[in-house]
Amino acid sequence: MSLTSTRFPMYDFPEITGAHERLWRRFVGLTRGSEDATDVPLTQVCGYPLRTSLHGRFDTIGLPIYDVPFSSGASHCGLVVVAAATSHATLEDLRGTRFALNAWDSNTGMNLPRRLFAPLARRSRFFSDVVETGSHLASLAAVQSGTAEVASIDNVTFALLAEHRPAAVEGVRILARTASSPTPPFVAPAPLDPHTKALLYDALAASIHESRRGSARNALRLSGIEPASIATYDPLLRLQDEATDLGYGTLQ
Repeated sequence: MSLTSTRFPMYDFPEITGAHERLWRRFVGLTRGSEDATDVPLTQVCGYPLRTSLHGRFDTIGLPIYDVPFSSGASHCGLVVVAAATSHATLEDLRGTRFALNAWDSNTGMNLPRRLFAPLARRSRFFSDVVETGSHLASLAAVQSGTAEVASIDNVTFALLAEHRPAAVEGVRILARTASSPTPPFVAPAPLDPHTKALLYDALAASIHESRRGSARNALRLSGIEPASIATYDPLLRLQDEATDLGYGTLQ
């Protein structure tokens, strides 16, 4: 296995790329010599498309645990952010504003806030407009500039930016948070036999445990890993269905 076949794009900002590389070198070293794992490309994907547009393409290896605010165990959530200077105090105050989302298949950017705002929607609408920005970083910039009034930002992303790129969260404040859901899993192309899955999981767990003693863990805020299966992400589909049952199948 080489570093070129192992990509972890979810939280790989330039400021922490070096820490990611050190972590994955440890991982590659632990899997080297195993014929079962040598050519298995590993990556990390958002949990919502894992159960929708990417369903059947990946097998889960494990759930990362991040030591950041608003997370407990292997969970994350969306943070509803607004400009710090605004007077918005409740979710209801956001009615008729413009919402910035990173992607329409994002769990923290779309799926979780869709369920959060569903009870408030009238005739299937709550916001005046929804704009797709392409990333959580761009959504934050939209709120900072006034291009949008509100966004839902993955709490791990928010914590990493606050630590390593504070200007990216300057001038915004957290108004509310969504429900919690499982963190974006480490995955490999399906089908993955149980022996290989166990080998990859053990190598990841050992790499993360070793990194906890050094700067890589501090930079990545990655503190552990938990077992996972595709079914672990069924609650994300239930949130989707609940929003639909409330007449809010589309965030708008």
